[in-house]
Amino acid sequence: MTLEALAALFSAAFTVAACWGAGMLVVERTGAKLARAERFPLAFIVGASVVHLFVFVAMALHFAYKPVWVIAFTALIAGGAWRSRGIASITEFPKLHPAMRALAAAISIPFTALYLANAWAPETSPDGASYHLEIIARYLRAHRFERIATNMYASLGQGVELVYAPAFALGRHSAAALVHLAFLIALALAIFSYGRRIGKPVAGAAAALLVYLSPVVARDGTTAYIDVAVAAVVFGVFYWLELWDEQRDGRLLLPVGLLAGYAYASKYTAFVMLPYAMLFVLWRTRRLRPALMLAAIAAVMIAPWMIKDWVFVHDPVAPFASALFPNPSVHSIVIEEWAKYLRTYGITNLWTLPMEDTVRGGKTQGIIGPVFLLSPLALLALRERAGRRLVLAGLLLLATYFGNVGTRFLIPCLPFFSLALAIALSKPWPVLPAILIFHAVISWPTTLPLYADRYLWRIEHFPWQGALRIHPREQYLETYLGGYDLIRTVDARVPPHERIFSPSGLATSYMSHDLIQGFQGALNNTLSDFLSVAQYEEWQPTRALAFHFPERPMQRVRLLQTAQGSGAQQWNVHELRFFDHGREIPRAPTWKLRAHPNPWEVQLAFDNSPVTRWRSWQTGAPGMFIEVDFGRAEHVDEVRMETSRDYGWPFQFRVEADGAPLTDKFDEQPIEYRVPMRRAATYEFAARGIHYILIQDSDWGATDFNDDPELWGLAAVARASGGTLFRVLP
Repeated sequence: MTLEALAALFSAAFTVAACWGAGMLVVERTGAKLARAERFPLAFIVGASVVHLFVFVAMALHFAYKPVWVIAFTALIAGGAWRSRGIASITEFPKLHPAMRALAAAISIPFTALYLANAWAPETSPDGASYHLEIIARYLRAHRFERIATNMYASLGQGVELVYAPAFALGRHSAAALVHLAFLIALALAIFSYGRRIGKPVAGAAAALLVYLSPVVARDGTTAYIDVAVAAVVFGVFYWLELWDEQRDGRLLLPVGLLAGYAYASKYTAFVMLPYAMLFVLWRTRRLRPALMLAAIAAVMIAPWMIKDWVFVHDPVAPFASALFPNPSVHSIVIEEWAKYLRTYGITNLWTLPMEDTVRGGKTQGIIGPVFLLSPLALLALRERAGRRLVLAGLLLLATYFGNVGTRFLIPCLPFFSLALAIALSKPWPVLPAILIFHAVISWPTTLPLYADRYLWRIEHFPWQGALRIHPREQYLETYLGGYDLIRTVDARVPPHERIFSPSGLATSYMSHDLIQGFQGALNNTLSDFLSVAQYEEWQPTRALAFHFPERPMQRVRLLQTAQGSGAQQWNVHELRFFDHGREIPRAPTWKLRAHPNPWEVQLAFDNSPVTRWRSWQTGAPGMFIEVDFGRAEHVDEVRMETSRDYGWPFQFRVEADGAPLTDKFDEQPIEYRVPMRRAATYEFAARGIHYILIQDSDWGATDFNDDPELWGLAAVARASGGTLFRVLP
């Protein structure tokens, strides 16, 4: 075992212990009566919410430094250990049947060893090695939050990632994945403990193993993803609510509120646990005040994230409310098209989702396991109070799944449906053990390829040598992380602080440079558009729409779009020009330009570049306009709009001068720019301070760059497996 491996393990354990310590301080404050078996999972989960808030404050106040984590976490561990002595205990829960205990141990031990090796090995997951840890790495380098306008994921709640941050700072990628594994273990223990608390230890053990062994849970929970952690948080809300209902101590609303707010901070869709908790408290007390108090506690966790998003991007729930809160960081139609894809993943018949999510998994990127085809039997648990509450909470979370039908977005539902299913099938006794044995066998990595899709996202091997770094980190990443050789090459050949554009992504958490990826922000989209216009004739300004009217003096001219488009049909303007008797009125710095929507990019329609264009970045609709105030009266008899043929043309226009309509008729003429389009595109990159372009072999049009980079005004800097790094020539 190397020092690197020890550092990762210690950093993760240190962070987990700090969460436990913070949680014990909260538990002691509430006066909760807990069995010993409940203390770790419940304290760790609620403590993670407190640690996340502490890290948020540290980032906001610009003191996110390693000594801060060490000092604060040491204090939390010491304080939690000291205060734990004062926590009230209850009589231990009913013991698990010896046969079931032996079966659970026989199943869980090899799976836990498998999970530990995968979490401890260098991080290679697609999202974990990219934006989940990339954004944290950027914050840690800056020792604070910073505005990241080129990555919309930076606007999402990062409640779980902030818990990873100290571990990542001290032990790098593997430490973050190991913290996520701790959430998985805590979730399984909490499910088991809940089953024991309601007097059903066998059902609790079975439900815990149903979740713990699920292939998608296994893969997700051993990476720096966040879905298993979110499941632990939402189940924590449910569990603490049940404790409050049982003990009826108002102080127990503190952890409920903290976790309900933390659910929002971790993932927007988990916000549903706050109204669930408020309505539950309102129903059980028939009083509004406790529910409002719970909401106020939750607001302590929610408000910082909304404020951060408002300060950085002027959208409190960025990026999904960009239509309500327009901002220059994202284009709303990109968000809409992305969200539309997430609702289907290209699956034309959503009735196939049950089989896709449980058995096949190629399209939805994972499976929860064939045993979950039995989930409808969970309705039999409605006969019992615990079953009714579990099914209700599970259905509430399931409703959010249809916003993103990837299999891993079912993970927050699984604890509830697994418990309800286990309660329903707890008699006769042999049923649950038989199901668990079957679930364990078909969930083992070597069994999955026998029935699931070959490209299933899953644990594939037992990398104990990579975990202990017997297999060195660099060699491991070269073997298992696609594009790692390219990442190292780029970092070595690009000067510090230079930004790089790439149409597609890489494991950016391993890079020290800012990689601007194709669709993740407004600037990204605009840069991609430059390249597309340069390559595809239908995207180029090949048509001019000329609006003629009697000459008259005017100061303010507006071109108004008056028709309704559909889908991705946008209004595009490469250039907007004004003429008097065939003479173009020279553009002047005194002109005031306005546009609706997308006022931030209106200059692109007035820059005389054939590869740039102002785009509405919204479906074309009546009321869109571009307006010019000349600053003085100018004689005009023609307005000419240069545009392209892409996205279809159902649009109609009207020219207005100083608020009065002039004409809605136009003549269309073909035009041709005799300029080197490809060179013009890279000129625009350089003008925006971007001097390097990374083209991966799988990118659309990659051959065009590789065959003749000089045509683009590029010079090949380096070539590595999978891609080429180009420098923009002066």
